[in-house]
Amino acid sequence: MNTFNRIIMVLAIILALVTVASIMARPLEAVELARLGLQYFEEGLFDEQFFYIFLGVAAGIELILLILLWLELRKRTRDSVQVDIEGGGRAKLSTSSIAQSLEYRIDELPGVREVKPKIKSRGKDLDVVIDLDTTPPVNVPVLSAKVVDLCRDILEGQLGVKIHNKVQVNVKHEPYPRGTMPSTEPFGKEEEEGKTVLETPGSEEREEKEAETAEPEPASTGQEEGGEEETSNEETASDKGASEISTDW
Repeated sequence: MNTFNRIIMVLAIILALVTVASIMARPLEAVELARLGLQYFEEGLFDEQFFYIFLGVAAGIELILLILLWLELRKRTRDSVQVDIEGGGRAKLSTSSIAQSLEYRIDELPGVREVKPKIKSRGKDLDVVIDLDTTPPVNVPVLSAKVVDLCRDILEGQLGVKIHNKVQVNVKHEPYPRGTMPSTEPFGKEEEEGKTVLETPGSEEREEKEAETAEPEPASTGQEEGGEEETSNEETASDKGASEISTDW
């Protein structure tokens, strides 16, 4: 657009110089020529064919002027961003190389199927938009945070460019195929449910009856027999003592 504007301005300046120089050289002839032209134009307006030709040419010129005005006033897209260098120097980095660096680094993250960075230069800083296509088992909030941190590390830390506002991440998350999504129940709940299913009604009652009907195990027979023998020995010893006492008297 800059080259086109320069060409138009050069041609316009040359035409203006020639016109002004001609009028200065022969002013009377210039006035007479202008009068004849206006008279011919006025007579031609009464002709229907000339009138339609005039309307077509005027409309075409208006359209061209409107397009040129839009091209001049529209917001221009910059293909590079300014990089500040210590010591007063300046450098410019192309937006295509920035997008390529982000694409290579973000694509290495687990769970990323496809990444498309969109970099828009504002002259001294950048607008960054990341389009992600992720796999089903990926955690979207965690991955988005990693992508934002990685973008800031690459752009501001390594490349030395500034980010305008915040990094925007647009995620296209691929869902699980039908019937393959894992369970979202808390850990251990399924096992408890399985146990309750296996328990049949009335099992507790049967266990209580069995516990009641079961005979208690007898105590150790050896100890009881030993106790009985000791008591019998004591009784015989006392009988003997009593007989001895009676004989002595």
